Amino acid sequence: MVAGSTEEAEQFFAEKRKNADYSNAFFDSLNEMRINRENCDFGLEVEGETIHAHRLVLSIASPYFAAMFKNETKEKATGFVKFEDNDLTAVKTIVEYIYSGEIALTEENVQSICTTSDYLQIEWVKRECVDFLKRNINATNCLQLRRIADKPPFNELYECIRDYILKNVVILIHKKEWLELPFEVIQDLMEDDKLFHVRLTFVRTEFLRDHILSETMLTSDPQCNRFLIEAFRYQLTPLSQRSSFWSQTKNVRTNRNAKFHVLFAGGKHIKPATVHRTCKIYDATNNKTSPISEMLNGRCANSVMSLNGTVYSVGGYCGNSLKTAECYDRVNKKWTHIEPMNTGRYYFGICACDNLIYAIGGCKDSSVESYNPATNKWYTCPDTPVPLNCCCRAAVKNHSVYSLGRGIDGKPTCIRFDSREGRWYNLNEMPGSLSPAAFEFMSYESSLFSIAEDCSRLDIRANRWEAIPSMLSKRFDYSAAIIADDIYVFGGASKAGTDGEYINSVERYNILNNQWTVDDSMEVEVCGGGVAVISGDFHLN
Repeated sequence: MVAGSTEEAEQFFAEKRKNADYSNAFFDSLNEMRINRENCDFGLEVEGETIHAHRLVLSIASPYFAAMFKNETKEKATGFVKFEDNDLTAVKTIVEYIYSGEIALTEENVQSICTTSDYLQIEWVKRECVDFLKRNINATNCLQLRRIADKPPFNELYECIRDYILKNVVILIHKKEWLELPFEVIQDLMEDDKLFHVRLTFVRTEFLRDHILSETMLTSDPQCNRFLIEAFRYQLTPLSQRSSFWSQTKNVRTNRNAKFHVLFAGGKHIKPATVHRTCKIYDATNNKTSPISEMLNGRCANSVMSLNGTVYSVGGYCGNSLKTAECYDRVNKKWTHIEPMNTGRYYFGICACDNLIYAIGGCKDSSVESYNPATNKWYTCPDTPVPLNCCCRAAVKNHSVYSLGRGIDGKPTCIRFDSREGRWYNLNEMPGSLSPAAFEFMSYESSLFSIAEDCSRLDIRANRWEAIPSMLSKRFDYSAAIIADDIYVFGGASKAGTDGEYINSVERYNILNNQWTVDDSMEVEVCGGGVAVISGDFHLN
């Protein structure tokens, strides 16, 4: 018997490899096919010229095209779309971006690319254009840019341009473009509290008497009359006593009877404890509360917000946590359902960042999702890094979503979500504690405010918390909103559950003075619902 040697079979291990150059090579080949018109199955007709492309590529890059090809549209059937009001160069540049991932922005092309990318719903390009324009606002282009940005998708850019105009109005009033502005625009700018060059109190007495008092637009307005009286009081005050008068007048008023409305949606009756779908609007200018159309669903502990002129009421509780959501059409004056959330939630945070609505956490829920009004879809986002137990609230500042909630360990947790990176960051822990009951959370300049039994302020830049004065009365299930330099707290109940009574009073915290007062001019009976602030006019009829 010959002894044979046994060879052990060699073991091979599976390996996963990635071609680092594959994406670039794929894009290059795809772009070359487009340039050579190979397998192109769609055309974009602009200014008499046709740009050839592939439907699949356009669908992936643009929700506008994705919706077009998903539905039985004329463009899908004919194989081309005709753009009437878009710039040829801008469309070409965006198509090249779709196939390459690169785009070159210049002073000459950025405005047309910005509006075209918004039309085609290509958010990354639009955001880059907006950032480019914000960095390059100057006295030569600001008035022209204002016209482009004066539409809801460009609110952030519009506010930057407006601030620049207000700071440089003395230079701009000598330009031809200023003289071509409509009267309504000039009036709007003149009414802004940030705009001041010469304080009325320091105008010479003779000028006040001979010129300003003869202006009927001033003398016929009660608020302007108060300014005139204040100016004359200053003029008649002896020099030795003017220092005390100056201390009262040196701060520019930032909430000078500005037009705003507060919409209240949903909530609960205390006795009996039932959920309702009642909605009402408070007109701050005329100090009047009026009912509006009821929501389609009863909901309490819901979250309400306004985005681009539309009010959204989302989630809440009615026997169980709700996924449903609805929006209020200010033209048709009625509520309509939108796509429900993926997760039912109540006592959760809601805010808008980069034209997306974020719903964060809730009672015993740490999930996060975002809603795109353009597509009417909810999208899953990363969960909060800290499991949440009770109420959660959210606010927005500089492309970041901030969330304050109570963790399962009972400690308050404050975190930040960077919408561009898609990840959460922990912030310094808020001192003290958060009540299991609802609280409110909002942003103002570089600060975040927690409005609870113990109120606090977070300096975002220093990542440091500090205590601020508490509300004057203890209340539960109240609503809060920020308007100009004031935080308003509306209604609520004197006790939790069914043992309490309605609190109709409204408290106001002035951020500049660090002081709470009761606003005697307002009374609102709300409890456990949501609230949203709407700037400008709100037509009931």
